[in-house]
Amino acid sequence: MKKFTLFIMMLVMCATTTFAQTAITSAEDVKPGKLYWFRSLFMYSQGYEGWGYSSTIVYPDSEGYNDMIWASGTWVGANDHTDPNQQFAFVEYDGQLYLYSVGADKFVSWNNDGAHLMDIPEYYVTIKESTAGYEEFPWCMAFNDTKLIGVYWYTNYAYSGYLYCSGENTGSVVYGWQIYEAGDLENADELTARLAAALSEGKKLQEEAADNLMYTFEEAEDLLSDINYMYNEGTEIELQVADPNAPNYIWCNEPEESEGPIEGLIDDETSTFFHSCWNGTMEPEHWLQVDLGVALKDFQFNYHTRVGAGSCFPKTIEVKGSNDGDYFETITTFNSGLPTSADKFWESGNINADKEYKHLRFVIASEQIFFHMAEFNLLTETTITVEDLDYEPYIKYLIELEKVVKEAKEFWENNPYAPVDEFNAYTARVREALDLVKSLVSGEPDEKTIAFIEECEAVLAKEGVGYPAEAPRAVFKAAIDAAKADPSTQARFDLEIALSEYRTSRDIILPTDGVQYTLTFITPKWERNYLSVDSYEMDGERIYQLYNTRYQGETLPESAAFTCVDHGDGTYDFTCAEGKYLTVPEDASEPGTETGIIDYPTYFTIERMYTTQYTGSTKDEEFFGLVVLNNAGIFMIPTRDTSYFYIDYVPNFVSAWSSAMAIEVYNPVTESIENVVVENPVKGIYDLSGRKVENPTKGIYIIDGKKVLVK
Repeated sequence: MKKFTLFIMMLVMCATTTFAQTAITSAEDVKPGKLYWFRSLFMYSQGYEGWGYSSTIVYPDSEGYNDMIWASGTWVGANDHTDPNQQFAFVEYDGQLYLYSVGADKFVSWNNDGAHLMDIPEYYVTIKESTAGYEEFPWCMAFNDTKLIGVYWYTNYAYSGYLYCSGENTGSVVYGWQIYEAGDLENADELTARLAAALSEGKKLQEEAADNLMYTFEEAEDLLSDINYMYNEGTEIELQVADPNAPNYIWCNEPEESEGPIEGLIDDETSTFFHSCWNGTMEPEHWLQVDLGVALKDFQFNYHTRVGAGSCFPKTIEVKGSNDGDYFETITTFNSGLPTSADKFWESGNINADKEYKHLRFVIASEQIFFHMAEFNLLTETTITVEDLDYEPYIKYLIELEKVVKEAKEFWENNPYAPVDEFNAYTARVREALDLVKSLVSGEPDEKTIAFIEECEAVLAKEGVGYPAEAPRAVFKAAIDAAKADPSTQARFDLEIALSEYRTSRDIILPTDGVQYTLTFITPKWERNYLSVDSYEMDGERIYQLYNTRYQGETLPESAAFTCVDHGDGTYDFTCAEGKYLTVPEDASEPGTETGIIDYPTYFTIERMYTTQYTGSTKDEEFFGLVVLNNAGIFMIPTRDTSYFYIDYVPNFVSAWSSAMAIEVYNPVTESIENVVVENPVKGIYDLSGRKVENPTKGIYIIDGKKVLVK
């Protein structure tokens, strides 16, 4: 009996092995009524042989990725052609094949650059020969014959293994597949009927969405026609990089030498790019500058993001002007809405400066100091006329309306069978731009403005070291009060500008001499790492060691308290309980006398940690009050290791290390308002930001070193 059982098991193993190696030999082999199993050339070519088989459910629902299709062994587990989650079928309708996931019991279609599970598939699938050159992976698959199905794979990336479906290179290993037949589809007839009903319903919804888009852009066109809106495109300025003494010379203050030359900005090719210095950058800001030769007052610019990049796209662009090439004045700042993905076009719209400038500087920052860009264009102002005087103050919004109408109309004309979501997206853009213009002209109270006023009041309520001081606070409060008096749409735009200026103010609240503070480094994930001091005896000498400690809700020891020393000249120091001074540690310092604690002052300057120097936080508003300590151009960068520090010439803000610091009044019991006795208390009354108060009202104060609730 044992021999017979072993013989049967060997037969099964041989059959499985033989079957796993049996693949289709022609695209015509793929037919309805069969089950199929896919293997990715990309995973194989990267050394992950045995991985790379598509699956349906790979992340828990809480992650929000469970409607995606993946091709990563990390999430699939063992390859198994009998696993329903790894089995797919093709269902035919009107001569086309649609992909179906057995495990999910849903159809698979293209959406948002990838393969997603859907009840109504909007894209069919075609199979053709690949030109990747691998005989074992001879096929490429595409949605609607254009959107190739490939694997998006990057180590430690959340979407690693996601079926990426926007490629164009059929020769790439990303798009190479082997297709195996895995058996018969039991419910083929039921799926055929279900697909027919779904596509019939989908066609109806598609027609309704297309009609809705048409009605919406026709309504907008009627408005533009009624007010006799006329648009004349600006003239492109021909930039050059050859002669710095000739007009329209464009250059960067710190270009990267190893890649991305400046020529990549102006060659009218999105496949090339420019890169500012990432290899040992020394400048705290990188910019592009155009030396015009003649003065220019009204202009606009546009750019194209780098193709194939995944990060370091421009996050803020500050436009400055100068006539002598030395002193630059800020004209405007763009810090929202800039594209953060590859191969995207963005344009500024008209920029109307207060005066003419011969030099234009574009200070650009991503999540790093450096940035890259595929194409940059500078144009003269677009001229617009409108007969209805009620609309004249809002020409820039009419420009945006005309732009989105044009894009929506072109899409409607060229994509009659586009997915419903795409029609709806264009409809929403036109409707939003149209309603905005109507709201501006009406001048009536706007619900969005009223809600935004509340957001701004919450920002204004934040106080403490690093937050704007009294002068910018007064200006911002006046803008809020003006919006309250007239909560129109225009008031919201004015308030948005005021908020931006308030957030970027360099006039900040500074610490108070003699007050004890905690010095807490903050990571992009809002992890709090407190500085603290320890000491020990070594060879008869007391050694002081600086630590970077998480504490995580524990009571803060006195070793985490630092007393501020205000030198009265714009510089500050912080001393520990023994009177020793905080300083910038040596690079990768070991325990010893020069590890962040010394006997003499350091003379730090305290500066705002600007929004251009960080990214990716889930609590961006919290970073509003963060600062950096600057020791003659050197910044401290603690690592996750509690006793190791590094230094750099620019502030850093990444998950592993951060120069961003919160300076807060020391309170060892952080979760209560009980009185806290502090050794060597500072006489007087101070608020929680460390500012001295003469007549306290209701609230929490530090009175003679004790935390007190005044009722």
